[in-house]
Amino acid sequence: MKLDLTGLRIDVTDGIREFVERKVKKLDKFFDEDTICHVTFTDMVKGKQHVDIRIEYKSRTYLAEEDTNDLYYGIEELISKIEGQIRKDKAMNEKRRRETVDMPQDMQEEE
Repeated sequence: MKLDLTGLRIDVTDGIREFVERKVKKLDKFFDEDTICHVTFTDMVKGKQHVDIRIEYKSRTYLAEEDTNDLYYGIEELISKIEGQIRKDKAMNEKRRRETVDMPQDMQEEE
């Protein structure tokens, strides 16, 4: 997966970059190597940061946002949210596939 990091009113340091790369590698098993992961960091008022991750894969967009005081904790939360979305999609696709297989042949032809 290719990684695109953007900082708005905040510098993306090497430490942040390495941490994000390490955490995003957990998602590599779900996506192709040509998939692009956009991560945007925004500095907000009173020491809070806004972080969002957007991954566009085939016809689906996975998006997660977090407002946090600790940037590293926020990134971990976002990875968890994206994993949850992926698992939910996978479960829904399997359910659809099972329903199609379980349906009697004559009912499949009518639809």
